[in-house]
Amino acid sequence: MIKRFSSRLLDATLSIPPIRVRNVLPVLIMLMIWIGLQWAQVGENMAFVLAVVVAQAYAIWRNLPQAAHDMGQMRAGRPAMLRWPVAALLLLAALQIWLNDPLLTQRLITAFAVFFLVVMVLGVMREGEMLDRITPRSADGTPEFKVVSLLRVNALVATLVICVNETLIAFETPAIWITVMPVFVLVLHGFYWLIVLMLVPSDSQPA
Repeated sequence: MIKRFSSRLLDATLSIPPIRVRNVLPVLIMLMIWIGLQWAQVGENMAFVLAVVVAQAYAIWRNLPQAAHDMGQMRAGRPAMLRWPVAALLLLAALQIWLNDPLLTQRLITAFAVFFLVVMVLGVMREGEMLDRITPRSADGTPEFKVVSLLRVNALVATLVICVNETLIAFETPAIWITVMPVFVLVLHGFYWLIVLMLVPSDSQPA
């Protein structure tokens, strides 16, 4: 059993996909803006807030087309509903820049992670029903393959984000935070896919 687990762990480790450039771009943008503003001798608080807010704005803008497409698939006219969350996020970005408080910007990341965690936990509560609904079945009702839920993995990732973010807030300066978080993103990518590859059998599909 130990040998089989070790072999599976090795296979999963070697199968971790490389992080996509578009997924690491927000982090690179944040670092470049931070370094540039520090070089221009902008105050540390303003440099931190601007770097993080611009990175957040880019990440949201990048995901808007996919979000609009997904909502359009559900019902005509749904993409128009994106106006309100986009407007709210723009106001939130403006508020961060106006207040110029790194702590607020850091805590908003925790708030988003907590919201995501709550959504995942609510999903886990109805996990069986969801899996039964989306599992493809043959004509006689037999499942064609096993569908594995990733809700618990996503919840674990959200929990890790909360823990790391709050630890950095409690014990480190914004300069250390903005240095450590990009490294954490890379480590989190590898950890996420390692867990997924360990959980999903070869004849299963993730949900």
